[in-house]
Amino acid sequence: MKSHVNLALVGFGTIGSGTLQLLKEHRRDVEARVGAKVRMKWICAKEYKYPQLIDKTIRKTKNWQDVINDPDVDCVIELMGGTHPALDVVTAALKAGKHVVTANKAILSKHWNDIFGTAERMRKLVYFEAAVGGGVPVVQALNEGLAGNKIHKIVGILNGTTNFILTQMQETGASFDEALKAAQVAGFAEANPTFDIEGIDAAQKISILASLAAGQWLSPDHVTSEGISRLQSTDSRIIQERFNCTIKLLAIAEKTPRGWILRVHPTLVPNAHPFAHARNEYNAIALHGNAVGEVMLYGKGAGRLPTASAVLSDIIFISRQIANGTAGRVPYVSRRDHQTVEFGSMNDVRCRYYLRITTLDKPGVLSKLTGILGKNKVSLASVHQDTFGNQSAPSSVTVILLTHESREADVQASVKAIDRLSTTKAKTVLLRME
Repeated sequence: MKSHVNLALVGFGTIGSGTLQLLKEHRRDVEARVGAKVRMKWICAKEYKYPQLIDKTIRKTKNWQDVINDPDVDCVIELMGGTHPALDVVTAALKAGKHVVTANKAILSKHWNDIFGTAERMRKLVYFEAAVGGGVPVVQALNEGLAGNKIHKIVGILNGTTNFILTQMQETGASFDEALKAAQVAGFAEANPTFDIEGIDAAQKISILASLAAGQWLSPDHVTSEGISRLQSTDSRIIQERFNCTIKLLAIAEKTPRGWILRVHPTLVPNAHPFAHARNEYNAIALHGNAVGEVMLYGKGAGRLPTASAVLSDIIFISRQIANGTAGRVPYVSRRDHQTVEFGSMNDVRCRYYLRITTLDKPGVLSKLTGILGKNKVSLASVHQDTFGNQSAPSSVTVILLTHESREADVQASVKAIDRLSTTKAKTVLLRME
């Protein structure tokens, strides 16, 4: 049994500094849980914004290879972000016989088989709780707490930036652009927010969670993604006032008889559902197991200390195994990557749909719309006609159609036909309802 565990931190930004802060503040509890001394030996960073956290016992470097080449380092904590050189750091650390803790969803979702294949060959561990959900312990729940279940569906609010934007649009009536600016001022959105608002971040995260549930890699290339940049405050208001719902960007992975279907898109959520009450940067995740039913997790999905707490949790678990000499078990998922993954089609998804159609105010138009839907086997639950948002086009009306559960392909075919009508004055807005 080792009397101490040596750590090296690569990346000392917001999350890296938060991790060191928590390690210092909770050192006594951390070492009691580990059963050995836990020492931060190295910090590798281009700049050190929190020098007060770094004492004289910690070595500093700008070259991550210094960390890899130190034989005394037991575990490398990669918190650089991005793909390169983060992927090189992780793979080099594993090949050098070191365990890894990372919060990097980008490299995990895109290079899953390479990373865990290397970990398995080298008999090293890779822990990544902070890669999904910030401070919400969803990875641990899937890997450990729900290990006795077959997980067949995961539904989550996985991106704090988009949830903040949607909350502002819902609660203040702000436009998308206004809400995005507020998110940037609050520090939840980057100067270039594309990664978040177009659903890329959520797609990478649901890919990771689905891979854990499936026991093999489900690449983000198989995720159908729609972002929130085209949403309008008009829809947010209509949905709240008429249907008692709110809009959330949901990431969904579901195992169907035809295979896994992975999707990210704005979704109507009834206000009575707990997801509707996940505001601003909070995340919410529902896991559906064959034995346990539905389990829901809720908490801050972003922020310096919430995310750092997930990193520190990984450090504790991995250090305990290092100290006890048991480290070397790799995640169950990496051992099944030789199997063929079957994927279903987004066209086969069945749910309810909200359609907002801007059309000329003429007799017979409504019958044309319902006729198109009926031809495509789409059943209507309700029809609403109003003047929402048509001040600039006084001769137009807004028609809101809410369907019964329908097939995605049938609804998409209907929307294409509706948009081709000469009476349709704007592209139809389509939102799904779970």
